[in-house]
Amino acid sequence: MAAFTLTDIKFNAPKGPTGPLTALQPGTDMSNTFRYPEDVGSGDKGHYMIININQQRLTGYPEPTSGVTPTAIANARELGGLSAGTSQVTSALGSIGAEGSIAVSYVVNRVIPQVANFFNNPQSAFNSTVTGAAKTLGGIANTLTDELFKTSKQLQTGSIRASKRIVKTIALYMPDTIAFMHQQDYGEVGAGGQGLTALASAGKSLVEVLQSDMNAQGMASQITKNLSPFLASVLAKKAGGLGQIAFAQGMGIVQNPMLEVLYSSPKFRTFRFDFQFYPRSEKEAMQVMSIIEMLRFHQAPEVAQNGTSGFFMVPPSEFDISFYYNGQINPNIPAISTCVLDSLELDFAPGGFSAYEIPDQPASRGGTGMPVSIRMGLQFKETEIMTKSSYTGREYQSPFKAAAPASMTQAQMEDGTLGGS
Repeated sequence: MAAFTLTDIKFNAPKGPTGPLTALQPGTDMSNTFRYPEDVGSGDKGHYMIININQQRLTGYPEPTSGVTPTAIANARELGGLSAGTSQVTSALGSIGAEGSIAVSYVVNRVIPQVANFFNNPQSAFNSTVTGAAKTLGGIANTLTDELFKTSKQLQTGSIRASKRIVKTIALYMPDTIAFMHQQDYGEVGAGGQGLTALASAGKSLVEVLQSDMNAQGMASQITKNLSPFLASVLAKKAGGLGQIAFAQGMGIVQNPMLEVLYSSPKFRTFRFDFQFYPRSEKEAMQVMSIIEMLRFHQAPEVAQNGTSGFFMVPPSEFDISFYYNGQINPNIPAISTCVLDSLELDFAPGGFSAYEIPDQPASRGGTGMPVSIRMGLQFKETEIMTKSSYTGREYQSPFKAAAPASMTQAQMEDGTLGGS
């Protein structure tokens, strides 16, 4: 973003764009695009990022949608069984739910009618009551079965997610911070102090003594001396913390934890973007306020409506982020899948509070009282676990089977073992 000074700031809004704005995102209605600065995408501001918003299906505040599929759903459909994370879990749950709905449907359509027919005697008030209750129960169960089956199919296809992208779009200059965090979770596992480990170590000590040139008496003395720390260590472990303290002070040694690093699980990628807003006109100040309000609104959850009495909440909206240069995706910055807005940080006085004052005008939105500078920090978390398939888009091939060395036999090629020389 080009630098400018406070002398560049004018509160007489221009009648039109200051540069030749083209469509910031192909197929986007520019009237629904909120942008900062006002001339982002033109001239010296050809680099920018686009934030699309995906509203939840059950939101009580629906907005017009664009029909574009959110990135995470598109990736799951493209990769199929190679996709990782929640898509695999929900697909499995969907299969179970679909089979369960079939079983419930059998009970509803076969068992309940038989019970109703058994009591179906119009001459008995009791039987009529039972029959009516059975039919009512059957109707409720049928409806629940239909909903269960529908939800199960949505789970299997991934469409249970926030699947509707709204038409409103946010376009911002390339942020001052573009941080991608790729993390994996590794755990430390200690083998030291375990009975099997102590036995193996003691056995090795015994072998070393037997391989020496000592006489029988010397071997017996040395074996006793070598085995005593292992025995004392086992006793100290059984005695708890006090015993281990006594062992360390008495023997002058401590147990080797024999730590190993083992892979535990992947972590969702996180992204940090920092922006500094210096609105140069009242119109640009209004855009800044609208951008902040949109992000704040869609980052918040909502209490579910439709008679749930506040028992459920609808999660916040999800976001798709992309980077552009002159109307085209910038391939030099890695693609990001659908995210949640994990943190929204706003500082209305990054360099000490200072606001615009327009003579003879009371405090107004984007006018008098508007901060000269606002710092906004966005931290997103990806909703899709990235695996090698996510980056390559194809199934991984074993190098031992794909390109076998000439020295490998057919049997070694089939079981994946390395060939000898």
